[in-house]
Amino acid sequence: MRVLADTNIFIKFCRRLPLPGEVENTLADTNTERCLSPISVLELFRLWKFGKVPDNPDSWLHLALSSWTILPVTVSIARQSVLWPWEHKDPADRLITATAQAEQVELWHTDTVLERFTGFPQKYFKNIA
Repeated sequence: MRVLADTNIFIKFCRRLPLPGEVENTLADTNTERCLSPISVLELFRLWKFGKVPDNPDSWLHLALSSWTILPVTVSIARQSVLWPWEHKDPADRLITATAQAEQVELWHTDTVLERFTGFPQKYFKNIA
């Protein structure tokens, strides 16, 4: 099974923070290919810079990424991210959803805004604080 984790799920999984059981079990399964967009790394550092992630990602990210497949942001993904007929203006979310569409990998996310959109494979999980 291949899963594209959104930034929130990636951070929580890597930092061993609470996640829904299905997410935790699937991502921990050695048969799961855990996928990530490099845009999530951009978001991670942005969150850390503004104090929303406590530990400097430089201290743990390299080790965490060794067990993830990083999916490229291609020209067609960049194009699609702009052409979605949505009002959602977050370019990171648009790139991650376009990656899910292009790679035909289900995006697992906690974003209540993305949950309403179509055109890409997705599975929404309620965010656990």
